Amino acid sequence: MILALHGWLDNSESFAPLAQILVPMGYQLLALDWPGHGHSGHRGQGTDYHFLDNLYELDQVMAQLPQSPYCLLGHSMGGILASLYAGVYPERVQRLISIEAVGPLTSVAEETVERMRAGFASRRPRPRSRPLLLSSLIQARLQGSGLTPPLVEQLLRRNLHIEAPTEPVRWRSDPRLRRRSAWMMTEPQAHAIWSQVAAPALFLLGEQGFPKLRDAWQQRQGWIPHALKQLVPGAHHCHMTDPEPVAQAVHRFLGHER
Repeated sequence: MILALHGWLDNSESFAPLAQILVPMGYQLLALDWPGHGHSGHRGQGTDYHFLDNLYELDQVMAQLPQSPYCLLGHSMGGILASLYAGVYPERVQRLISIEAVGPLTSVAEETVERMRAGFASRRPRPRSRPLLLSSLIQARLQGSGLTPPLVEQLLRRNLHIEAPTEPVRWRSDPRLRRRSAWMMTEPQAHAIWSQVAAPALFLLGEQGFPKLRDAWQQRQGWIPHALKQLVPGAHHCHMTDPEPVAQAVHRFLGHER
């Protein structure tokens, strides 16, 4: 079984194009919605969305599964969390695949105070947004995404309450997800976690994906003992726009194991 972890502000529908190829090949793919995303509930008042909480919740999901997934597959934020989990709990991860993610975002110690102030400021209440139309949200999400309108609509529909096609829509996803993080790991902390990853790992980067990820790979590729990198067609959401080459890369990496 493959446990699929989506990216920030996306949802489990982001893996639908990949599942249409992998499932007929004999793979079982389970895709979840992170808290605050898609159809998952929101965190309680007075709490926030820090990535450490996501790691804890991922561990709770793993504990509830009837059997451990053979592979953790994550895109963007999901790829970051999958790789951190594989370092914190190396005995629980057999294979790791990260799409358009090369480990955690980090900061330097000198930026700690500035980051905390900005993170806390982002938690201040904001005016409610005006009524939104699905068509306008699709156009906004298309900008710079590399996605097609049908793929954008597929993602948005799971994050929205839609009563009628021409009526205003409401966000199902939690607006607190857009708050800035008040704390980030340092590079030494990230290295300490990644150095514990025991599973073979595959990092898939889009040929038109984020250039900074290739730079991060050059710096971090030696941190995980058994890590491979492969370029695939597409941009940041290559698993949606170009699912066939991504699925083939996944299949070659996993072999005939299920």
